[in-house]
Formats: sequence, C-alpha cells, structure tokens
Amino acid sequence: EREAEELIESGVEDADEAKAARLLLVGTADEAESLRARAETLDYAVREVRRTETRRNPRAPFKTSTLQGEASKIGFSARQTMAVAQQLYEGINLGGEQVGLITYMRTDSLNLSDQALREVNAFVAEHYGDRYTIDQPRRFESRTKGAQEAHEAIRPTAVTRTPQRIRRHLSADQYRLYELIWKRTVATQMAPAVFDRVSADVVGVEADGTDLVW
Repeated sequence: EREAEELIESGVEDADEAKAARLLLVGTADEAESLRARAETLDYAVREVRRTETRRNPRAPFKTSTLQGEASKIGFSARQTMAVAQQLYEGINLGGEQVGLITYMRTDSLNLSDQALREVNAFVAEHYGDRYTIDQPRRFESRTKGAQEAHEAIRPTAVTRTPQRIRRHLSADQYRLYELIWKRTVATQMAPAVFDRVSADVVGVEADGTDLVW
C-alpha cells in the first residue's frame, strides 16, 4: 500500500515499471525457493516503523442490487433476499399490530428523506454519543442513469425499532435481513471509522551488502 501511495503521489505514469524497479518479482517456484534459502540465512532488524491514521466513510444505504449483494455474504440468494424483504415491507405482527418494517425494496435510489435523516441523527446521538455524530446529514447520489431520486433507499421505517427490540417477532431470516438494513442505514449517518495503521521495514543484509527488505 505504501508503494502504491508513493507512486500516485510522485505522478509516475508507468506505475508497473517503476514498482518493478524497486521490488523483487517472484515469477516461478524456483525463484521462490531461492529467495527462501537466501532469507533463512540472514539476521533481521526493524529499520523503520511508520504509524498513520486513516479514515473511511460509511457506504451508501441499500438499493435493491447492493442489498442482494450484501445479503449473499450471509448466504441469501437474490430470490430469498427479495422474498424476505417483501415480508418485512408488507408488515410483521408486532404484538397485535401489523407493521411495515422497511421501505419499498425495489429501488435504485440512495436518497433518505429529511425526516429519516433527523431520526437517525437523533438516535446516534442518544445511543452512541456526540463522538459518533456528524454536523450535517450525509447524503448519497445514485450513479444509476434515470434513478428515481424521489424514491428512497431501503431503510427501516423507524430506526427506533432496533433489531434486538423486535427480534422475538421475526423469523431467523427476517431478523438477519432486517439487521443488515438497519445497521447499514444507521452507519450512513455516523462519523467516519478511524484506523491506526502500523507498517514496518524488516531488513536482512546479505554478504554482498544487499538489503533484503520485507
């Protein structure tokens, strides 16, 4: 990653050629074995340690295709995803009251209504604290040509209906999909994730003075 960042910053046009000049490219099993044999004979020391902080903004709320893609990671087929989403949309009996839990699940919009944005922001502030709130609502625009931005992305109809709160009223599949949608929606209005990244150069010096750097 550091190599890639340096290449981008330096404006090198032929990134592959510049990177090849700095790296030992291993193309065959024999080359790999030779490198292993060389590496095993050396003493190593940490020459440089770099600590950086990176931030990652949350992903957009779900539209139909991205919901299907994310649900596939928990074992749902596209058909299963839409069938369960239809159930959540049409309504679940929550202790005597039939309640639609999500907005319409066939959409290519990434829009969230102003009311939904206010409710999510208030929920984040109350349950997670000011550290995780954002000053202005985060809005997303669809890159899909002709997307119906007047519609909404797939979101919970009420963010206060947390997955855990209504779990006893849902089947296992309904719970898993609802939790996916609820978490994704709440995350869109939270502060960026912050990661501490540590990388190090570990160096062994060969007899001829060549540095073997990992």
